[in-house]
Amino acid sequence: MTFLFRSSLLLSICIALAACATLGGVRTLTLSEAELNERLQRQLPIERRMLELLEIRLSEPRLQLLPQSNRIALTLAVASRERLSGRAYQGRITIDFALRYDELRQAIRLEQVRVTDFLIDDLPPRQQAQTTRLGSLITEQLLKDLAVYRFKAKDLQAAEGMGYAPGAVTVTARGVEVTLVPRSSAQ
Repeated sequence: MTFLFRSSLLLSICIALAACATLGGVRTLTLSEAELNERLQRQLPIERRMLELLEIRLSEPRLQLLPQSNRIALTLAVASRERLSGRAYQGRITIDFALRYDELRQAIRLEQVRVTDFLIDDLPPRQQAQTTRLGSLITEQLLKDLAVYRFKAKDLQAAEGMGYAPGAVTVTARGVEVTLVPRSSAQ
């Protein structure tokens, strides 16, 4: 065979393999930072009553993608009011977390939730330290395994009909990417 013929044959094989890989390979679904912020805005403010003693309101989300650690940071304004005394407090909390796909519940969930900063305005240092410890513990427990995105059944059925299923969830500079893998690889 001549060099030109072999080169053409090799190029044709490479193109065919690339086409096959594209047809049956991994695909991704990306939720941009703007889409994530929009979804957050629709879910906030969140208001909760804790043990009939404290009312808490979370609002003003600021989301930051942390692709280097495959995590997301979220800062929220915190407003709280003691029900017995009526005293009100303002502050900010910052958490970061990873994401995972939960096949059973067909949702993307928070995992490895960490409070990285919790500050209540105008609290004395000793009281701030106690509040930070307690607030961190409560927040991490409340948010652990929280569903932040649920797939619609029709979307999952459409993906499954094409032989795909959600796999890994990765934080990138572009947003959150959900890898759609061929169904045989996802199981």
